[in-house]
Formats: sequence, structure tokens, C-alpha cells
Amino acid sequence: MRKVVVRRSELLSPSVKSLTLACADGDPLAFIPGQWINLQLDCGGVLDKRPYSIASAPHARHPEQFEIAVTRVEEGHVSLSLHALEGGDSLELDGPYGFFTREDHLNEDALLVGTGTGVGPLRAMIQSELARGAGPRLTLLFGCRTQADLLYREEFEGLAGEHARFRFEPTLSRPDPEWRGRTGYVQSQLAELVEAGGRPHVYVCGLSDMVNDVRAHLKRALGYDRKHIHTERYD
Repeated sequence: MRKVVVRRSELLSPSVKSLTLACADGDPLAFIPGQWINLQLDCGGVLDKRPYSIASAPHARHPEQFEIAVTRVEEGHVSLSLHALEGGDSLELDGPYGFFTREDHLNEDALLVGTGTGVGPLRAMIQSELARGAGPRLTLLFGCRTQADLLYREEFEGLAGEHARFRFEPTLSRPDPEWRGRTGYVQSQLAELVEAGGRPHVYVCGLSDMVNDVRAHLKRALGYDRKHIHTERYD
């Protein structure tokens, strides 16, 4: 276990908080974008542990630092405790773990599909790959209920404006009247984006129902090889 300290805490949406954490010993946290860690903390006198994906790329100037995104769950002791953390508070981690990474396909185009905080590891991949400069095309299909739930929206829009090889495609299931973008669940957007992207590798992260639906649609309706579908489930 390693001790980590909260550097920054900020709301990304009404129910999601971003925590910037740093290893207390100052040594780097060596991880590959897409991996996750276990966080352990005191929840009312009881130690509890939960996994969270790392939502940022390795930091060049501060390699001991990383971010996570935490959804507030009213019955979730860990999520409530994490939302209550402030700068200077500490907790412990172990990891990183996981194989939901782009390491074997860094030179191939990708469609990244996420819902809710499932966008976290996809953000880490996007940040890391765009920082390298030239490379394959990346498209982020991000599904949320409303505009208020679009985590990291300004960042993704800015990256899309700066990098011709990156597209940001948000879709809302409960759009506001003024919304002019995509509507509906991510499943309904797959065919168009898969064909527009030249049938790229697909990386899917979110709750199991969504992940299973997307995987099934890619294989059955769009004829995808399972080797080109990469998934991470949050439940």
C-alpha cells in the first residue's frame, strides 16, 4: 500500500467529483493509460476499499500525481467519504492494475465509447496519445443524460479544436431544448461512427449493461471481430 495525499478536489458535475491525488513519498505512480487502482480509506471507523480508474495521463512534470473521477452514491460509504475529502487529506492505494490499455494498438485508429465516469480511462488514453503529436485518428463517443453531466466537456472540445485527428462526439439521452448535438444512447450512434472511422478498434467503458449492449451490437449488427473490441466494466 502507498499513501497518497489530496492535492485538489473539484466538482465536474452535480454528482461527480474530480480528485487530484499525489503519492506522499514523491515517487512516480507508474501506470499505463486505461489502468485502475484500489483506494483504501477510513469510512466512519471502518477501512474500506474500492477500485477507480485513473482519469489522467502520466504527468510529465509531476509523475507522482494523477486524477480520478468519483460519482456520489448516497448509499455508498466510500464514494461519500471520497466526496468529503479536502486538500491535504490522505488515504492509501495499491496498484495499478488492468489490461484495458492501448499499448498493443497505438498506431491504429480508435473509437472510444464511454458513459458517465467510464470516460475517465478514455480521457487518460486521449491525453497521452495527443501529447505525442502525430498519430492515428481518435473519436470519443461520450454518452450522458444532460449537458450538466458532460464531464471534461471544455477540455475535450478544446482538444478537438487543436488536433485534427481527434473528434469529440457527445450524445445525450435527456437533451435540453437548446441541445443541437447527438441524442440517444451510444448504441444508436455506433454504425455511423464505425463506418466514418474506417472500422477502428473500439474501446468501451461504463456499466455492464451498456458495455454488453455495445459489444453485442458491434459483433452481431456490424460484424466486428472480438479482437477489435476492448472493454472495461464498472460493476
